[in-house]
Amino acid sequence: MAELVLGPLLRCVDGPAATVWVEADGPCQVEVTAGPATGRARTTAVAGSHYALVVVDGLPDAATTAYQVRLDDRAVWPPPTGDLPPSVIRTADRARPLRVVFGSCRVEAPLRPPYDRPRTEDPEGHGVDALDALARRLARGSADDLPDALALLGDQVYADEVVGPGRRRRRRSVDPPPGSVADLGEYVELYRRSWGHPHVRWLLSTVPSAMVFDDHDVVDDWNISEAWLDRMGREPWWDRRIAGGLVSYWLYQHWGNLTPAQLEGDDLARAVARADDATALLEGRVEGWRLDRADPAAQRWSTCRDLEGSARARLLLLDTRNSRCLAEGQRAIIDGREMAWAAERARVDRDGLDHLLLGSSLPWLLPPGVHDLERSTEAVASGRGGPPGRQLAERARRDRDLEHWPSFGRSFDDLAALLASVAAGEEGPCPSSLLVLSGDVHFSYLAPADLGVDRARVVQLVSSPLRNGVPANLERALRLAASPVGTALGQVGRRLAAGGDEPLRWDLAGGPWFGNGVATLTLDGPRATVRFERSRHDHTGQPDLVTVHEERLAGPPAGV
Repeated sequence: MAELVLGPLLRCVDGPAATVWVEADGPCQVEVTAGPATGRARTTAVAGSHYALVVVDGLPDAATTAYQVRLDDRAVWPPPTGDLPPSVIRTADRARPLRVVFGSCRVEAPLRPPYDRPRTEDPEGHGVDALDALARRLARGSADDLPDALALLGDQVYADEVVGPGRRRRRRSVDPPPGSVADLGEYVELYRRSWGHPHVRWLLSTVPSAMVFDDHDVVDDWNISEAWLDRMGREPWWDRRIAGGLVSYWLYQHWGNLTPAQLEGDDLARAVARADDATALLEGRVEGWRLDRADPAAQRWSTCRDLEGSARARLLLLDTRNSRCLAEGQRAIIDGREMAWAAERARVDRDGLDHLLLGSSLPWLLPPGVHDLERSTEAVASGRGGPPGRQLAERARRDRDLEHWPSFGRSFDDLAALLASVAAGEEGPCPSSLLVLSGDVHFSYLAPADLGVDRARVVQLVSSPLRNGVPANLERALRLAASPVGTALGQVGRRLAAGGDEPLRWDLAGGPWFGNGVATLTLDGPRATVRFERSRHDHTGQPDLVTVHEERLAGPPAGV
């Protein structure tokens, strides 16, 4: 008799259809029933675990419908006991504003005191989990309060920073460093712990989610440079680690990113769904998925879905980790094939599109001082200053995590050109806002960009972390980099190393805000507002969220 191990996760709602992901402990038939709509799928086995992604079709329009999960005709969800509301599927309602919650960087750690002590004092003290706090608030509210989408922008798990119970300790020469997972089996356990907390599990069962990986989903600095990739390829534990990271990412994150229509057109998704055991099928793809051995056509991790309410928005999730070009002098954070794919979806079929949301785990616009540091480091690493300078720049990249869009200058400029083209209304109608949603840096901010066009607002929004922290000395350095002094110093360094001025203008209009939190976009016709919240304990000691900043990004004020 199969039992439900993890999930259900409500991954996508698209018109009258939705997808629901589950993991079971044995082979079974999975049935999801939501009012008049029912979907069924047989599980497929991967390395001893069993998965299904069920398409539920025929959902009523503009409705909130509770759903049930059955394994082999036995009800397993919702749980027979518990104080959480039923899991529901909400279909689009054109009378309701869209709400998109986003954030990144969530360490799985025990939810116990001391929550707020820094990691330097307590390795389990990562603070109040913002995702847990969000779930608790939504569980107390009504269905009308539920977001339409949850965009998780990287580091959904920390495979190289396992805290709490930790991973199994082997004694083999091929073990990865202590505190990190070794293979697919340990990834599975990490996902189960990270997503298995009752409130977070309920949240993921009720709010559709879109996800994209960042480095810690595999290992810190993943694919930061050609030299890093060459060194990692010589590590005896790397083959098992990268195979486990990529296969588990496909199963737990990427598979559910696909809409029902995209599932029908995806050869691998169809093959996995038909297979009794897909272990060899997925593991056989790893060679083509690895950046050091990649076939460019082997896999696209970037995804696209449209969201509808009183506004229409398009969410593009860009893979900025595993579709890179790392050759010095040709570096790109997403290669030409991926950039062309993103450009096509940003430019075509824009009739009625109010907002374009580009999800990139790594920020495009950084505090100007940090941006200039990354630009100058790239110039030195590519050959300016000779071999000694190249070695120093490579060390700085890794030591200071200088790996964002400015460290791939050609990609930074290409994205600026794409956004300027869309904002100018070239090749189609112009959305009201173009919003770049990011995480990674462990602080939050907003930065409007001046692209020389004023038909659409272009804003970088960063929300990070959901649960992690920044050491005090690094926080001081980041505050300095975001200050006028840091900006001036960065400009001097950039001119000396790279030459010329940055034609694009921006500054931080809000932030930086440190601490765990989430951000929420509200989209209503041409209007867009954002609210940044930090997690804390309320007066009863329960996890809660408090607003630190709210701002209108585009469109007329509410009521106008």
